[in-house]
Amino acid sequence: MIINGIQFDVELMDILTELKSQLAENGVERFYKMFDSGDDIMVCCPYHKDGQERRPSAGIRKSDGLLHCLACGTTVGLDEMIANCFGRTDPIWGFRWLIQNFAIVKVENRKEITYDISREHTPIEKHADFVPDEELDIYRYTHPYLYQRGLTDEIIERFDLGYDRKTDSITFPIRQWHDSDFGKTLFIARRSIKTKRFDLPKDMEKPLYGLYEILFDLQIRELADSRHHQAEEIYVCEGLFDMLRLWCNRKYAVAGFGCLYSDYQIKLLAEVPTRKLVLAFDADKAGRDGAERVRQKIKNKIITEVILPPGRKDIGECTDEEIRDLSEVF
Repeated sequence: MIINGIQFDVELMDILTELKSQLAENGVERFYKMFDSGDDIMVCCPYHKDGQERRPSAGIRKSDGLLHCLACGTTVGLDEMIANCFGRTDPIWGFRWLIQNFAIVKVENRKEITYDISREHTPIEKHADFVPDEELDIYRYTHPYLYQRGLTDEIIERFDLGYDRKTDSITFPIRQWHDSDFGKTLFIARRSIKTKRFDLPKDMEKPLYGLYEILFDLQIRELADSRHHQAEEIYVCEGLFDMLRLWCNRKYAVAGFGCLYSDYQIKLLAEVPTRKLVLAFDADKAGRDGAERVRQKIKNKIITEVILPPGRKDIGECTDEEIRDLSEVF
C-alpha cells in the first residue's frame, strides 16, 4: 500500500485492527464491523452516525488507503481518516500515527536515513520515562491565546500544543529526535499565559524545539524517493512562538528557549541537516549577543541574519506577509 508516496509493507486490515484497538482503549468505538471485499476493506463509516451504522457503507482501498463512503459521500485518505478518529484535523497527525505504530517502510530505505545529530551522553539522554499519550490528552485544548499569537490550527495540531488549566499555561510537548524512541515525548514545557515564564525540567539540557519536526519531514521525503534530503535553510530563534510563526509561513525553524544558546544546543545546531542557518533573534542587546555567540561558535554553516521590518522587535510581531518577505544580511 502506498500512502503519500511511501510504500507500507503491511496489510490494511492489520492497520485497521490496531486502530480499532487503540480507539477502544480511549473509549471510542469504531470499525466494529469490517470485512474484506476484494480490492477494498468495508467498514462502518466513521464520518456519520457516530460510526455506529448497522451495515458497513464505506470502502477503504487496499492499494492506497482511500476511503469512500457510499452513504454520506465522504472521500478522504487513510491518514486523514485516522486523524479524524482521534479527534484531530491535520492529516499529518494520522501519517505520524502510521509511522510510529508500524515499522512498515522497506528495510533498504530505512538504512538510507542517516542524520548525524548528536548522541553524546547528556542529561537529556538519561531521561528514561517518556510522557504517555494519555497525559497529553489532558492538555489537548485550544486556548484562544494561541490564535492571538497568530498560530494556525495546522501548526497547533502539528506541534500538539495544548493548555494546562491548573497552571494557566500553554503546553509544548518536546519530542525525542533520534534512535528507536524517535517521536516520543521527552517532557512537557509550559509557558504561563499571565507571567510569560517557562517551566522546564531542571535536570535536563534545553533541547532545540522544532528539531524533531524538521527531521520527521526530511525522513518522510527521504523514504519517498530514497534520496538524502537537507533543509534549504533553518531559522534559529529565541522564543517558541517566534519559531511557530515561522512554521506557519512554511519556514523550517528551531528555538532554544532563550537567546543564550548552550554549548549542547550549539552542537546540535552545527549538526542539523542544512548548509544555511538564518538567525532570527530579537532586536535587542540580548538578541544581538545571542546571535553573535552562534556566529562565533558555528563555522560549518552559511549564516545569515534577518532584517526585521521597521518597528518590529521580534518575529512574533511581524505579519504573515512580512515573515514571507523577510530580508537577510550576512
